[in-house]
Amino acid sequence: MFQPAKKVKKSLKIAVYGEPGTGKTWFGLMAPGRKAVIDTENGTDFYGERFEFDVLKTRLYSEVRQALDYIEQNPGQYDVLIVDPITNIYQVLKDAAQMNAENRARRNKKNPDDAALTFRDWGIVKNKYNSLISRLCNLPCHVVITGWLKDIYEGEGENMKKVGSRIDADKKTEYQPDVIIKLEVDKNGNRYGVIEKDRTMTYKKGQKVKDISFESFLGAVNKVGTVSRLMTEEEAATAEAEITVETLEKIKDKWLKSGKAPQELTVHLKQTYAAKDIYSLTEKQGQEVLKWIAGGGADGKRETA
Repeated sequence: MFQPAKKVKKSLKIAVYGEPGTGKTWFGLMAPGRKAVIDTENGTDFYGERFEFDVLKTRLYSEVRQALDYIEQNPGQYDVLIVDPITNIYQVLKDAAQMNAENRARRNKKNPDDAALTFRDWGIVKNKYNSLISRLCNLPCHVVITGWLKDIYEGEGENMKKVGSRIDADKKTEYQPDVIIKLEVDKNGNRYGVIEKDRTMTYKKGQKVKDISFESFLGAVNKVGTVSRLMTEEEAATAEAEITVETLEKIKDKWLKSGKAPQELTVHLKQTYAAKDIYSLTEKQGQEVLKWIAGGGADGKRETA
């Protein structure tokens, strides 16, 4: 299962956040190359004459997914994608879930004002959002994700005090990007970036960098090597889910047409997946079995029909 580590073709995935006016949009637009911006708050309106970029203005999760589909299907079209800010996409997902909860209450003859999100509602929001972040971090181009600042408090009542800050979105936003920067402006108007995470090892965690820029991290970019891609949460869940009826029927049909004894398939399942039968497989394993059968199965003769 393990393979020797190889040189990986790597682009930058950077998340920046901060208070209004700290330069989040500017940080992304200063990146070199052809840029696409998913603008969720009309934040690029005054930059059209200063920078060259293509823009999609939307707050809809569905339209953001379509934009990512386009970039995935057209590698090389853009060097940089900027999502500005991701906070609005997360908020729309939460608001849509709340509306669903209120509509559910109405259907059940209950007061919609008392409707609250269930664990399942929250699970759907988080799964959609985290899958989106995974897709962004898998794109074949540089990505800059901007976000609003959210203060973190501890304690209760009068004892509550501020203990830090983070991106105003799901907490898992911080895990997948390679670099996390909190942008700040001091009383004299000087701009700084506080490094909260840096896998590129360009800066140390906690370092405060004056006039920090996207170009500061370009030295860590690898333009050659194998492309590194992980499954999104949605893809992984689909793969690990129980085998579907459709895939089961395809396996049965193709094995029957092969004319081979059922015992041969059973032996393969036990040796490869430690599974007692096809009903014990995951969907991903089922798809692998179909490829194995198409490749000739035990005797190596490829399927012709």
